Amino acid sequence: MSVSTESEPRGRIGTADPRPALHGLLDWSVTRFERLWARYEVALGILLLWGFAASILAIGWLRPDYNWDMIAYLAVAFQDSFSSAAQLHAHVWALMQSGTDPGQFAALSEGDGFRLRQFHDPNAFVSMLGMFEVKWLYVALLGAVLPIAGAMAAPFAVNVGALTLFFGILTWWLASERLLGFAPFVVAALLMAQFPAMVLAENPDLLTCALVLSGFLLLDRDRQVPGCLALVLAVAARPDSAAVVGVLMAVAWFWRDRLSRPVAVAFVLSIGVYLAVSLSSNHPGWWAHVWFSTYQFQETMEGFAPDFSLFVYAVGFAWNLVRSAFENTWLGLYAGLLFGLALAHANGWRFKTRRLVLVAAALIAVAAKYTIFPLHEGRTYLPLLLPALLIVMAEARRLLGEQAETIRA
Repeated sequence: MSVSTESEPRGRIGTADPRPALHGLLDWSVTRFERLWARYEVALGILLLWGFAASILAIGWLRPDYNWDMIAYLAVAFQDSFSSAAQLHAHVWALMQSGTDPGQFAALSEGDGFRLRQFHDPNAFVSMLGMFEVKWLYVALLGAVLPIAGAMAAPFAVNVGALTLFFGILTWWLASERLLGFAPFVVAALLMAQFPAMVLAENPDLLTCALVLSGFLLLDRDRQVPGCLALVLAVAARPDSAAVVGVLMAVAWFWRDRLSRPVAVAFVLSIGVYLAVSLSSNHPGWWAHVWFSTYQFQETMEGFAPDFSLFVYAVGFAWNLVRSAFENTWLGLYAGLLFGLALAHANGWRFKTRRLVLVAAALIAVAAKYTIFPLHEGRTYLPLLLPALLIVMAEARRLLGEQAETIRA
């Protein structure tokens, strides 16, 4: 009796196996790409980053994402030009109707009960504006650009400037850290963080993200004055960024980093900016805003001043946490960063003090911001998660390099 020693079935007689050739082609392609990228990684990294930015802007220009918040910000920018709520209301809605197609305008003006009320009731519409007035820096930039770009293009123009700042500081930092070769990873992280959606939304979030990123990355490179200035400007763009500066000050003091004094000065300035913006606006107050944004929309904010309710806060907190998990990516990135840091610490990796301060401050500030205002949308937390992710990437590369040197020695 004979036993076959063949380990796998043969194909038909005379049929050539294409797999060795395909394996060879794949190996050759990967090797060539690796060599090409290693030789031109700086130029290719810059090209990838700015090509990514340009592609997002191109999509935003060709298919603009008009949302209701844009109407409110335009109204705030125009409100000093009109003496009555009815005049302001009529002007802004006329601009939107002339600048959008019928389907877009119908969605903005009649998409639900809230939007229907804002479209037909000038007083209800104007009562909302206090929640938008506090984004002072964004509104000021919008007002400066309006005479040049026009109402429909002005928010896009502000976002172009913010995106230029974002990728400018990002490119500078990656070049300083000799990390431009990691541009594909950075772009992938931005995609996972839903960054393109932030760029396409016409509101202050991209500007805030660019300023917070600038502040953290400048401080990482020990550029203390411009870094602190960027964080103060972030407070002018979104007043809740004052919590970020306060947490950074406390963490720097705890780890005795040299940043504690300049950041303390920045915190004092941030509180001044916060008070100036809040007191000069018609903001309804923290609790009314939390109720509106996290628990239940109100069709008008006129006379809306509910007493604090622990039940309402708990429901808003829990429901927005669920929405964060199911509708956004920021919570997954946050949990991943926390687990990664714990794993690195357990394996004996020790970050530089400055970077430990910046990453810890960013992650604590995320928790603080959610606790103060439990909003599910990632646009609130990405300004902190992105610099934390970048700094962790830089430290991981440094520590792996030191580990490799030790093994070779």
